[in-house]
Amino acid sequence: MKDYPSLHLRKDLEKYELRRFVDGAKKGDEDALSQLCVYVYSRIYSYVFYRVNQPEDAEDLTSEVVLKVIKALKNQRGNFHAWMYKIAKHALIDFYRKKAVRRELSLSDLSHDIADKSADFSRQTLTRERLRKGMQRLTEEQRQVIILRFIEGFSNSEAAEFMGKSVGAIKVLQFRALRALRDYFSRQGYEDKN
Repeated sequence: MKDYPSLHLRKDLEKYELRRFVDGAKKGDEDALSQLCVYVYSRIYSYVFYRVNQPEDAEDLTSEVVLKVIKALKNQRGNFHAWMYKIAKHALIDFYRKKAVRRELSLSDLSHDIADKSADFSRQTLTRERLRKGMQRLTEEQRQVIILRFIEGFSNSEAAEFMGKSVGAIKVLQFRALRALRDYFSRQGYEDKN
């Protein structure tokens, strides 16, 4: 994937805006708090939806996470993204614990998002079913890294912090997951044309 300066500028601007929202909300600025709520909701909804696969449950859980973020904001330190996603992760654990349902990764719409966000996949014409089958062949940790990196847009260090692993371990998991997907698709007759 080419390195585009405008992409870095956009990410830097987003980080600046987020920091402004967080700092303002901590100081009692209602506008900043409102903007932070919108930001958290938009980020967490897709993360939650890919795990529960029910819009109503995803909306409820996302709202719950937004409330937990607001309540705990004064004590937040370090990487905001990792902290926010840890709250979402714990909300999901509680959700499944209450329902007594074993968590399964929902992959029904994953192919569309990965194809849009990953240059490697965007060059291929994969159906959702093929990608779902490919993702099922990955370990849970490999699936998690692919989702965090390509769907949620985490950096390696953010994914490492979120998963409680080193950056090197994240890179290895991502490499192995992408290699496994490439090998699977090659066996299925889908070669990268570039």
